[in-house]
Amino acid sequence: MSDLFDRQGTDALGYAALCSTLSGRWVQLPAFIVRTHDDTRWMLVDQAGACPDCSPVPVAALQLPGFDLPPGISTDAPLMLRGRLSHGFMIGEDGYASFLRLEQAHLFEGTES
Repeated sequence: MSDLFDRQGTDALGYAALCSTLSGRWVQLPAFIVRTHDDTRWMLVDQAGACPDCSPVPVAALQLPGFDLPPGISTDAPLMLRGRLSHGFMIGEDGYASFLRLEQAHLFEGTES
């Protein structure tokens, strides 16, 4: 996941050129999953428990539109997700805007081709 972001010091975070290159392609990302503040959506973040909305420093994060974590799965450790990376400004069906998303995301256990 860190390859998708460019850290520009401690106060800035940008999207790496790789985001555009991989946009539309299926990718596998190991990262932590967190709930949004309104508890309606999930996000993929690079640090356990990190919150992109209230962190004092920028957090590498991407939206997981339509994703729902299966019951009994812990979010304390990183999980591997597979989905189609989508880069660029978009307002989703849920009304939330994002610049980077993992669409059709699901837990990946290494059995798919």
